[in-house]
Amino acid sequence: MKQLTKILFTLLMLFVVDGWGQNLVPNPSFEDYSLCPDNWDQFDRVNNWSTYKQTPDYYNSCDNTNMHSTPSNLMGYQQPHSGNAYAGLIFYEKGGESLNEMIGAQLSLPLVIGTKYYVSLKVILKYNNSFGICCGQDMIGAKFSNQPYTVMNPPQSDNSPHIYSTQVISDTTNWVEVFGSFTADSAYTHISIGNYFSNTNVTINDIIPSNFSSYYYVDDVCVSTDSSYATNYVYTGVDSNPLEEVISIYPNPANDFIKIENHNSTNPISIKLYNSLGQLLLTIDEEHNPTTTIDISDYCTNLIYIVVTSNNKSFTQKLLKL
Repeated sequence: MKQLTKILFTLLMLFVVDGWGQNLVPNPSFEDYSLCPDNWDQFDRVNNWSTYKQTPDYYNSCDNTNMHSTPSNLMGYQQPHSGNAYAGLIFYEKGGESLNEMIGAQLSLPLVIGTKYYVSLKVILKYNNSFGICCGQDMIGAKFSNQPYTVMNPPQSDNSPHIYSTQVISDTTNWVEVFGSFTADSAYTHISIGNYFSNTNVTINDIIPSNFSSYYYVDDVCVSTDSSYATNYVYTGVDSNPLEEVISIYPNPANDFIKIENHNSTNPISIKLYNSLGQLLLTIDEEHNPTTTIDISDYCTNLIYIVVTSNNKSFTQKLLKL
């Protein structure tokens, strides 16, 4: 039974992610925030992201002091790769790996075991002698986990990220893409960005040997099953599935009935409901009505995954059953 459950859940997630080239990273360009940054060590002001290690920084044009704004800030001048914001991290410290900085986020959907994922992020080196920046480096990457981390319980530098740069990134003018792919061996729920290698495994170009760290801006983080989508990913402010724009599902949470409205009823939709174990609860094929009412009163209190498909596009929405 457990094996069947895993298969069903895997099929569900495959059905969801393969229907649309989507980014599984929330707030991928760090645009959304709780408060504008106005000092160092304020990455926790970024919505949907967390500080995983040390004291990463946040830059956004909303800061009117120009200390942590974009494009001008204390580290220098740099236009974001997209939008109005970026993160700033120390990826290498001559004093040891424990001083490196890391950030992380919960993915919008768990990864599917056996599925190939493409990961990209944009980085640019910032030299600033006043802040001890010495060098560019390789080994900037991303790692996936089944748990979030904290400053008190950071990821380990175990030389095993899922993707990483193999070339030293020295460009201080143009954003450089770190890109890689891997096949998920677990239903990972979180991504973290950082340098996961010991210093002995990192190559640096030591421009200012008397200084001690590398520092990069980071922007546009993407995880997708579509290689082209991930490679060319640029946050546009409208990072959504077109099908979502014509489908409304409400109420949420719900106790007895839900309604699914198709605002483009010339194209029929198919609907599937799954429970949190990936077990199929209901299938509705080729629904032409503009509004579909579904009775969920007999389902157990838990999360329900609603998968809507039309014209070979699909998306999923989580519903809390009360």
